[in-house]
Amino acid sequence: MHWERYRTVDALGRTVVLYLALPAPAEGELRPLALFVPGSGCHSLFRTDAQGRIAGGYQALLCQAAAGRARVLAVEKPGVEYLDDPGSDGSALGCRPELHAEHTLDRWAEALRAAVAAARTLPGVDVGRLLAAGHSEGATAVAALAAREPAATHVASLAGSGPTQLFDLVEAARRPRQPDEAAEAAERRVEAVYATLAAIRANPDSAIDFAWGHPYRRWSSFLATSTLDELLRTHARLYLAHGDLDATVPIAAHDVLRAELARHGRDVTADRRPGADHGFRQPGDTGPEGMLAVFRTVLDWYGE
Repeated sequence: MHWERYRTVDALGRTVVLYLALPAPAEGELRPLALFVPGSGCHSLFRTDAQGRIAGGYQALLCQAAAGRARVLAVEKPGVEYLDDPGSDGSALGCRPELHAEHTLDRWAEALRAAVAAARTLPGVDVGRLLAAGHSEGATAVAALAAREPAATHVASLAGSGPTQLFDLVEAARRPRQPDEAAEAAERRVEAVYATLAAIRANPDSAIDFAWGHPYRRWSSFLATSTLDELLRTHARLYLAHGDLDATVPIAAHDVLRAELARHGRDVTADRRPGADHGFRQPGDTGPEGMLAVFRTVLDWYGE
C-alpha cells in the first residue's frame, strides 16, 4: 500500500501531516473518505520492520478492508515525527517533549479537523460522506472531531470509552487482583484514582508531571470529556464495537454508552464481540485478524 503525504496548517498555526492512501480512483470517479485515528502513545503511523521495510499501522489494515471502496486518511499526531517508535506500549513515557505539550483532546481534534478539511479538497474524494473511525483513545478523538465537524456522517468507536476515561480507570482499579482479595483493597485502589485526579486538577497544564503513563496536561483534557456527550452533539450514524474480554477499556463502558445513546434515540449499531480483547484478538489469533474483521464490518456498514 502506498500513501501520499500532504501538509496543511490548522487554526492553531501548526503544520499538520496527513496521509491519503493510493491509488486514487480513476479520473471522474469519487470515493468517500475513511479517517482512522489510532490509540494512545506516540508511535508514528509508519515504522520500520525487522527487515528494514516501512510498515503501516492499523490504517493499512483499514485500507485492506476498504478494498478500494473508500480513500483511507490518517493523520500524524502533532509532536510525532515520521518513523518514531518509542516501544510497544501506548504510554507517553518515551515520547518527545513536543508531544507532551501538544497532546490534549482539543488540540488533537483541531489537527484532525484541519486534516479532514484539506483531504476533502483533493481530487477523487467524495465529500458527501465521511467516516471517522478511532480505536481506544482514538475513539474519544473521533467523537470530539465529529462534535466539531458537521461533515462527519459516520463515526465508529472501536474499543472506546463510554462516559469518560475516569470510568475506565475506576473500573480497572476495582477489578480483583486475585480471587480471594478483600473488597477493601479494591476500594483503596479506587480512592487512589480519585486522589490522582485531584493532583491532576491542581496542576492541569503540566507536561512534566505524569500519571498512568501520560502527562497531567493530557489527562486534564481527556478526563474532562465524556465520549457520550461528544457523540450526542453529532448527527452522524454511530457504530460501537467492543470485545467483552477487553482488559484496557471495560466492556461496561460500551454497555453504558450504548444504553445512553439509545435513551436519546440515536442511530446506533452495536457490535459486542465475545472472547475479543482490546485489539479484537480472539484466543488462537496469530495476528490482527480480529481488527481486520471489525474493519470489514465497519466498511460494510459505511457503504450501506
